[in-house]
Amino acid sequence: MRRLSLILLLGAVGFGGCAGVRPQAAFDDVEATLAERTDSRVAWATGTAEDAALRAAVDSLLADSLTAGAAVQIALLNNRRLQATYEDLGVAQASLVQAGLLSNPVFGARALWPIEGGGAPDLGFNVAFEFLDVFYLPLRKRVARSAYEAARYRVAAAVLDLAARTRTAYIRAQADQLRLAMQARIVQNTEAGYTAARLLREAGNVPAVDLLAEQALYEQARLDLLVAEGAAAESCETLVRLMGLSGPAAAIDLPTALPPVPAESPLPFVRTSTEADLPGAVVDAAALERLAVEASLDLAAARQDVETAAARLGIANVESVLPDLEAGGEFEREEGEWQAGPEAEVVLPLFDQGQAARAAGRAELRRARALYEAVAVDVRSAARVLAQRLATARRAGLHYQTTVLPLRAELSAQTLRQYNAMQTGVFGVLQAQRQEAEAARAYADALAAYWTARADLDLLLQGRMPPLDGGLALSAAGPSMPTPDRH
Repeated sequence: MRRLSLILLLGAVGFGGCAGVRPQAAFDDVEATLAERTDSRVAWATGTAEDAALRAAVDSLLADSLTAGAAVQIALLNNRRLQATYEDLGVAQASLVQAGLLSNPVFGARALWPIEGGGAPDLGFNVAFEFLDVFYLPLRKRVARSAYEAARYRVAAAVLDLAARTRTAYIRAQADQLRLAMQARIVQNTEAGYTAARLLREAGNVPAVDLLAEQALYEQARLDLLVAEGAAAESCETLVRLMGLSGPAAAIDLPTALPPVPAESPLPFVRTSTEADLPGAVVDAAALERLAVEASLDLAAARQDVETAAARLGIANVESVLPDLEAGGEFEREEGEWQAGPEAEVVLPLFDQGQAARAAGRAELRRARALYEAVAVDVRSAARVLAQRLATARRAGLHYQTTVLPLRAELSAQTLRQYNAMQTGVFGVLQAQRQEAEAARAYADALAAYWTARADLDLLLQGRMPPLDGGLALSAAGPSMPTPDRH
């Protein structure tokens, strides 16, 4: 028995000596998971000299006019909350290493002195360890491995989430900048109308009610400009916050031109039947659902949760059958002579027979399976919702590009020609130009809705489900304020 104890003790030391925590290896696994899902680079700032290279990369990206891709890359390199999430990998890998270690042996000692007469004390020493640890080791490693894989998927999901939120924030900031520019044009237009009405009123050529109507338009436009300025500042700040910028670096150079809706659908399963007819959305929901399910990191993590719960239930079942067993050796000196022998302690399962642990394990397993099925339902539903949302937003954006905006521009040009021919007044020209600017402002809403829907669907196909209530509503074209019917 002493020989067996010594062998096991040396084995335990060997296990402890070979095992090591390597967080970078866990991060490499995350990079491998992300490799086919995003083109952006991820890096873990660990307080080494390589962090300076990350800061230099961020500064280089900020040196030029900010693009959506650059904003995403900066966020992935510079967002502190994402960096904090990476530490979950270290925790999960440490738990995995810990699961592969045997419990430390317990060493005990005692000394007994005779109460009367004095003399040398009787000494006793013992060493013991959890004998069944050797058998539990594979099960515990299986639990830790499943938990580690789930953590890896969740960290990868956090990366994709941040990238998608940054891209969406960039789109909204751009759209708000464009709305602000269009609202400034409307203010200039209504101010010109109000000035003209005031001069005509002073000359006695328009009634007082027309002057009041122009003034009301002008004041409402100024209020709308105030709201637009606030929205633009807030959306820009959201983007800066996601990129982790502060100080002078937070003064980003953001272009105001949103890219137009592409004429050809970039996704084969979301397209329009014809570009001339409404509605024209054609969605291959079955193909889209299949791709979303195959890519889903949420499902992969939920699947690992099921395996973790199953492994824990297995441990609970084994522990309820095999009681705790400690084995070791004892050395004792009595009357000057040393004696040695094996020592074993067994926990008698009289009261706690593991029934509660087994019941808890079964409940955890049922819950994990139910959540897995719920995630599968959510992913499929999200695929259908986002595909339809993208098709609708694409059709609306194309309608603005091909019909509404050219029509408004032609109407303004025709009205100006009528004014030059003295067939209409100055207010007719101003009204046509104002409605053209309002259509451009509504077009910004349509573009933002399309690119946001596109980003959400891309995120789903990368493996992460976006919030379904985050879509931007399309606004109808046309004036947002009462237009006087006169002149």
